[in-house]
Amino acid sequence: MKTKFFFAAMLLIASVACNKEECYECHYDGPNGEEVELEGEYCGDAAEDLENIGYVVDSVVYTVHCGEH
Repeated sequence: MKTKFFFAAMLLIASVACNKEECYECHYDGPNGEEVELEGEYCGDAAEDLENIGYVVDSVVYTVHCGEH
């Protein structure tokens, strides 16, 4: 019984650890140099895409920074 519980617990921990993506708050530097926060958090590929592609406001593409980097 203890062995079955142990393996079930290990499977649960492994599945949670594998599916967890890091999420970040993101911002861009506005036209006057001010930081403009984007609403919500962006996780995994969404955060990476936002940093690579940028954020468009009035046909201007701004560089986005997510997390502390």
